[in-house]
Amino acid sequence: MSQLTHNHGSIRAIRQAYVRGELDPVDVVASCLRRCDEVEDQVQAWIIQDRESALEQACECARRLREGEALGPLHGIPFAIKDVIDIAGLPTRAGSRSRESIGPAPADAAIVSALRAAGAIIMGKVHTTEYAFFEGPPPTRNPWDIRRTPGGSSSGSAAAVAAGMAMASLGTQTAGSVVRPAAYCGVAAFKPTSQTGSTYGVVPFAPSFDTVGWFVPRMMDVVEIALALEPLRYQVAAAPTRLRIGVVRDVLLQKASADVVSNLDEVIGKLKAAGHEVEEVQCKPGLASLNAQHRNMLEYEIGRIYAELRELPPGLVNQALLDAIDRGARMKLGDYSRARASIQAAQCQVWGDWAACDAVIFPAATGVAPLGMKTGDPSFIVPFTALAGPIATIPCGLGEEGMPLGIMVSSRPHTDGALLQAALCIASVIEP
Repeated sequence: MSQLTHNHGSIRAIRQAYVRGELDPVDVVASCLRRCDEVEDQVQAWIIQDRESALEQACECARRLREGEALGPLHGIPFAIKDVIDIAGLPTRAGSRSRESIGPAPADAAIVSALRAAGAIIMGKVHTTEYAFFEGPPPTRNPWDIRRTPGGSSSGSAAAVAAGMAMASLGTQTAGSVVRPAAYCGVAAFKPTSQTGSTYGVVPFAPSFDTVGWFVPRMMDVVEIALALEPLRYQVAAAPTRLRIGVVRDVLLQKASADVVSNLDEVIGKLKAAGHEVEEVQCKPGLASLNAQHRNMLEYEIGRIYAELRELPPGLVNQALLDAIDRGARMKLGDYSRARASIQAAQCQVWGDWAACDAVIFPAATGVAPLGMKTGDPSFIVPFTALAGPIATIPCGLGEEGMPLGIMVSSRPHTDGALLQAALCIASVIEP
């Protein structure tokens, strides 16, 4: 097993070093590019490294520092961008041969524009599964063990950060595409409340769930990015010193490996020892039911958005994706409406039942990253995506063969700032 992980330090520490004149953005980007030279052949996170542009941006950031211009909150921080998100001047291929001949994007996606406004440096595009589906994996490998998947669909986003080729990255989540890769690669990540934040310039998959999120080494950096992008939304009071945390108990947990169960028990013990109140809570509709209804909604939507992919020559689109599109195209509107109504009813019931909790926790995956290129089982994450609330992933230890494990922390929709403060508090107890 060859471990290729690396951490450049926190966003806050880098920014403070800039202000003190101990470091400049050219140094940081050059360090990331050197790391790419060292490990990219093995990790294969990137589809486009825009090296010249990244260095030009870094030089401009350094000039502004020398001239004493006010710094944006992400000034000089290098980001990798999942290749379903537009960067002006670069093609967005969405991991599919069906888009190989697509021209460069005419404009940045809204989220990329927001990063630039905050001072971030955009390094290029990282791999995704095809159209951000479960299948059609890219060549990207897990930096902890290149025999294993980094997860998906935001495969390159998680791997680039874990390997130290970028300090942060953007991904998207429709099912489990931020939470699972973060857990598999031992980094922190965040998916905001579903359908919040603009998806202009993002290749759609299932619009009812598509949400942009981000990856960084540790939870503190997650919060730094949130506050940089939308300070009014995320700026809230610090979490109470004694949290009330719900541990979701459900039959689906039977799928968890022994080390996931042991790790969950260890996390609970640490939280209790730190003075937090931890109690078991139930998901009355059942997590498996939410998985099924989410799948119905997703496939109905892709069946209408991507019906034309079925007409392309064979080999241009993964067969598993075509099969899902076919199932969705055959689904009746009534079935879709019932799935949506079921999920909406579950959201009301579940968040009502869990109203006394500051946050709920559940393992981020059924086990460690599996061997091979399959992106892994998303079934632990999908129900929480369906429940629509913000979800943070916190690395919390090692499992089988020294591979990382992660915990999901979630709360009701539109409590993103409070959830991040609670996640920070939890991370201070359980992060390695």
